[in-house]
Amino acid sequence: MKQVARVLMVCVSLFVTSTQVVQGQVLTPVPEHPYVHELSAAPAVPVFHNVKYKDLDEMSPCAQPKLIVVRNPCADPCDACQPDCVAIQICVPTCGCELISCRKNGDRIRYDYGKYAIDVRIKKNHIEVDYQD
Repeated sequence: MKQVARVLMVCVSLFVTSTQVVQGQVLTPVPEHPYVHELSAAPAVPVFHNVKYKDLDEMSPCAQPKLIVVRNPCADPCDACQPDCVAIQICVPTCGCELISCRKNGDRIRYDYGKYAIDVRIKKNHIEVDYQD
């Protein structure tokens, strides 16, 4: 444990010394990464519409929509044309940090925000989103 703490201290001290700006030094902008345009041209993940929402009355009052990517429940392993992942929309609280936990090979995902939580379950032909308070 002491060794980990020493390594962490060395990393922090290197970061602090490397990010200090000398007075009078002019900072130049870093050019964009050359692969940014290639990544933005990647095919979009399709939005899955067969989603069942449960306990909407337990949703956070200040919830904002968020797209998440989950496993496609209708994906056929023999059909290469079907996407492996799909996007769904959930509403998450704006306050608090999220803690994401995953069980059963990604078929059960929990977004925990302290007082509020969202359970996403991959079923046979649909996706179930269950809000908890």
